[in-house]
Amino acid sequence: MIVFSGSSCQNLGRKVAESIGARLGEAKIDRFPDDEVYIRVLTPVKGEECVFVQSTLGNDNLVELLLFLDLLRDLGASRVHAVVPYLGYARQDKIFNEGEALSAKTVLKILHEFPDTLTTVNCHFLDKEGTLEFHGIELTNIDAFPLIAGYFKDRLKKPVLIAPDKGSLHYARHAAEVIGCEFDHMQKTRLSSEEVKIETKKLSVKGKDALILDDMISTGGTIIEAAKLLKSQGAASVNVGCVHGVFSHGIDRIKSGVDTLVCTDTLDRGEISAVSVAGLIAKSLKR
Repeated sequence: MIVFSGSSCQNLGRKVAESIGARLGEAKIDRFPDDEVYIRVLTPVKGEECVFVQSTLGNDNLVELLLFLDLLRDLGASRVHAVVPYLGYARQDKIFNEGEALSAKTVLKILHEFPDTLTTVNCHFLDKEGTLEFHGIELTNIDAFPLIAGYFKDRLKKPVLIAPDKGSLHYARHAAEVIGCEFDHMQKTRLSSEEVKIETKKLSVKGKDALILDDMISTGGTIIEAAKLLKSQGAASVNVGCVHGVFSHGIDRIKSGVDTLVCTDTLDRGEISAVSVAGLIAKSLKR
C-alpha cells in the first residue's frame, strides 16, 4: 500500500503511512500562474493499492482531491482509497430554505466517482460511526470523540462533560463513559449564521471542570457564549475539545475565553492539534 498526502494533510498523511507500515508516496502539488491546481505523481503506482489523505477546507482542496484520485486511476492503481478527514460542505446536508443546493449530496456524488472507498472523520451529517449511506452514497465514518475524551481524562480533577446542543448527546455519552463523568447538553438557539443564544440545562457545573466537546468549531460563537455562561455559573475551569478546528475567525479569540483548547489533526492547527486521528484512520484502512 502507498499513502499520499494532500497539501492540507501533509503531517497526517505521513502519520497514517507510519501507522499502517505503508510507503509514503511522493507527488508534486503546485499552482499554475492562473492559480489552477497542478499535480504530478512521482511514485510508480501501477498495480498498487493507494491511499490519498486530504481534508477539503476550501474549494482548492476539493479540486486537488478530485484531480489526485482520478490521476491515481489513470496511472493504473489497483485500488484507490480516499481519506477525507474533514469533509467540506457537509453542513449543508438539508434544504433549509426553498431553492437551496443540497451541497453535501452534490459534493459526495462527484467524489464518489473516483475512489473504491471513502473514509471521513465525524462527518457532520452522520450521527454514528461505521459504513453508512447518505443519499445512496456509501462512506465510512470514524468517531474521534473518544480520543479527545482520553486526552482530557487525566487532566481534569472534577470533570463534567457538556455537549453544545442536544444533537451532540450521542457523542457526549460515549466520551463521558471514557472519562467517567456526568454529562449533559446546552440549549442553543441560532439567531444568525454567526450569533447564537445559549441557555443552561439542569446539570450543575459549580466548582467543576467543564469540558465542552463538539464535532467542529467554525466561527467559535457558540463556544465563546457557552464558556461565558459556564463561568458565570461557577465552573472552576472551562475546557474545549473539537474534532475539526476550522477556526474561520481565528484561534486567539476562542483561546482567550477558555482554559484549554484542543482539536485533532484532521485540520493542521499546530500545537492546538494535540490529538491525532492517524491511528483510527490506519485501523479503518486495515479493515
